[in-house]
Amino acid sequence: MSDKRIFIRESSGLIRQMGAKHAFAKVLALIVPISLYYTLIYSPSIPAANWFVGIIIAPIMALPIFLTYLKLAEYIPRSSGEYIYISRILGPLPATIQGIANIISTPLLAAILSQIEVAAGIAPALQIIGLALGNTTLFNIGVNILINPTYYFIASLASLILMWIVSILPQRIMGNFLFTIATMQVIGALIIVGLFAEGNSAFAADFNKFSSMFSGPTYSTLYSNGMSLYSPVSDPLQTMIFAVLMLMWLFIWFFGPSYFAGEYKQAAKSLKLGMLSGYIIATLIIIALTILTATTMGIPFFNYVALNGWGSSNPVSAGEGYIAWGGIMAISVPILAVLVGILNIGIQFVAGPLSLAIPSRVMLAMSFDRILPEKLAYVSPKLQTPLIASVIALILGIFFEVATLYLGFAVSTIALIAILFIYQFLQATISAAVAGFKGIIGVYLSQKEKNMLKIYGILGSIILSISVILAIGYAIINPVYSSMVFAGNLPLNIVLIVIIPLLGVLTFLISKKYRQNEGIDLNLIFKEIPPE
Repeated sequence: MSDKRIFIRESSGLIRQMGAKHAFAKVLALIVPISLYYTLIYSPSIPAANWFVGIIIAPIMALPIFLTYLKLAEYIPRSSGEYIYISRILGPLPATIQGIANIISTPLLAAILSQIEVAAGIAPALQIIGLALGNTTLFNIGVNILINPTYYFIASLASLILMWIVSILPQRIMGNFLFTIATMQVIGALIIVGLFAEGNSAFAADFNKFSSMFSGPTYSTLYSNGMSLYSPVSDPLQTMIFAVLMLMWLFIWFFGPSYFAGEYKQAAKSLKLGMLSGYIIATLIIIALTILTATTMGIPFFNYVALNGWGSSNPVSAGEGYIAWGGIMAISVPILAVLVGILNIGIQFVAGPLSLAIPSRVMLAMSFDRILPEKLAYVSPKLQTPLIASVIALILGIFFEVATLYLGFAVSTIALIAILFIYQFLQATISAAVAGFKGIIGVYLSQKEKNMLKIYGILGSIILSISVILAIGYAIINPVYSSMVFAGNLPLNIVLIVIIPLLGVLTFLISKKYRQNEGIDLNLIFKEIPPE
């Protein structure tokens, strides 16, 4: 019988209370279909990319990585995701690096998401609903939130705190909330798909009507201006870059449920059902939105407004994304405009709570393994969540909120994605490949299951590596792409990527020395899977 005293206690304190619908919600929480705009926005830098081919390639590329996570979550159903996989297969040092990467990157992501929630959710929803109902108060509130830095900060901070409150609720309540918001977003996205399905002439007419209200430019003018940013002849390399960006910014974000695997009833079954259904539905909506954006808005028009906006006189900015674009087509039908605004207002209000709940699970697991202080393993009996760890995640999120808006902490999306790819996803797929050869401690795997892990893990690792190389390397030969993708404080981004493994190594060495003084051998801990 194993000696459980090497862990802090014999139970994590987390309760199995979620099912398949909650796993579904956590997939939709991070693969947000209408956040597609934040990937398509790079299109002006790859004007010869074939959208129709690229959007099909991306989910196919993501499939081995998705299946890797699905299998690892099934074989090791413990909360904290990759940290457990990596620590039990590769060892404590790479896992500590992954843990530190997660603890830093996800609160940073939460701060960014709270700002996106305001800019692409709350503000445009208020503007569109206000325009449709003729309510100038709602419309002006939406406008002022965007143009006044103080209002924007207050709204973003309030959004972040609300996200945190949701993140510390008992998992069943939090899961039900996320399921409700995710379902709203699916319906809202389908309404936008329906509006865009009316075609190019309908969008052009609706845009002209909207733009004329504010003496803005016509659709044909912006379309003509965008012809210089579009090539009718497809380029294979640019199409591949388009697919890689879609993979990195959208299709790779299916890992949410794995961080709560120890909190699901019949984890193997519910995770599989929830993750598969969420991924399939998100993929279908994203493909539909991409194709319809290309045909309804027109790629030349889209590329121009993505780069330059659609005129400073228009208070509803092109940068507000699908709520604004779909809303413009719905203004003449108030009930439809209200639905577009309300159903899509929580664009990042599912991802935000997860981005604060995920690091709390990682801190809990690292504390259980005695890498971090024991107090971080405290689970509130009432809330059934790692409360102290959650408070630390909030503090980090608030710091990054202030830092990104006021202290020049301009982290580019590619830097954040690179951190996750290198220290998190890639280590997970390598772990799967290694497990395919040597197995997993304490887990029986048939030869067929080992072979599947080898195939998925190796393919996933190759795809992730190639994706990072292409996404970063293409900046060398395309200055427009470089200026868009690496926007922000480049030295800071490099420091952030480099410092994480250093912090991880330092944390592990300090913990190992400290535990040795207590008479605890850390190496023994990682020879067992932690208790539930």
